[in-house]
Amino acid sequence: MAKQVKIILLTGYLGAGKTTILNHILNNEQGIRAAVIVNDIGEVNVDASLISSGGLSKADKLIPLTNGCICCTLSADLQKQLDSIAQSNDFDYIIIEASGICEPIPIAYTISSFCDEATGAAPLALDNIVAVVDCARMYDEFGGGKDLLRKDIDDDDIESLLIQQLEFCTTVVLNKSDLVTPKQIKELKAIVRGLQKDAKIVVADHGNVPMGELLNTGRFDFSKAYTSAAWLDAMDHPEEHENPEVLEYGISTFIYQRHQPVDVDRFNEYLQQWPSAIIRCKGEFWCAQDPDMSYIFEQAGHQVSLTDNGLYVACAPKEEQEAMIKETPELLDDWDPVTEDRETKLCFIGRDMDQDAITKALDGCLVAWTPEADEA
Repeated sequence: MAKQVKIILLTGYLGAGKTTILNHILNNEQGIRAAVIVNDIGEVNVDASLISSGGLSKADKLIPLTNGCICCTLSADLQKQLDSIAQSNDFDYIIIEASGICEPIPIAYTISSFCDEATGAAPLALDNIVAVVDCARMYDEFGGGKDLLRKDIDDDDIESLLIQQLEFCTTVVLNKSDLVTPKQIKELKAIVRGLQKDAKIVVADHGNVPMGELLNTGRFDFSKAYTSAAWLDAMDHPEEHENPEVLEYGISTFIYQRHQPVDVDRFNEYLQQWPSAIIRCKGEFWCAQDPDMSYIFEQAGHQVSLTDNGLYVACAPKEEQEAMIKETPELLDDWDPVTEDRETKLCFIGRDMDQDAITKALDGCLVAWTPEADEA
């Protein structure tokens, strides 16, 4: 039987230092043989050339995946390469460097699913998801160190990507720490912990991270990683989510919950004045214009989205309702005698937020609802 090959996934925005950390791993003195899969959007894979001229040795192998993203168009190619590497029995580790604009959850899902299916002749295991952060840029994005901003990068998606990458990882590397002050590092840790409650936080400069924080960590478990996002934990445990270290820097979380639908037109008007203090908002959205459909609202940085999440249980026939509740009893946790499982429940994470003002504005977006009105 082939030996188990472990996988590390490196995520992080453009210029955060992923390739430097990858070369640092490849230059390890522990004799670890690594296959490297690099995903760069575009026809020319720049990162691949940097790695080839960096730490790649004769015992290592480089596989560039270009002109697509491994979280969508290249997922089949990724699975094919993982299988080929595992079957070769030539490597101890597979290091995947994702493109700076990749969302981590779809990639991790693809890898985890394939690992589960490949437990026979060529077992694979996702061991660690590392989110690499440029300290100077991260600090600037959240209201400090304006002079440290790199002016050559200008992308409205950066907040959204950084937040998603931080929310779904098992290790956070605060890289380029030499470009910020110790006080700013402490503040950054609080920001990270405000978004991500469980991941190991490692401070580094020039990509110098101890091997023990990157390889053979045993940290990754899909369900644990998925529920480690602070917003999701706050939804499940609203009375326990405040962290003194986080509160010290004005970072707080609150839950907005109402058993009333939201008028989308009014809500869109409020979005035009959306407070910059809100770093992250996500949760259930009961839409007055489509009251039978459950929606998920999501905001990260400048990006907002509203996606359907299926019909409410309340809309199903009684027998189906009973079956669904029996299968998922937690549905009853927020069950309302009148609206049943219909509700608006949003988790806000932000810095120096005016909770009263936000609540008042959201309340102004609500409309009255009765079961009779829905039937009409």
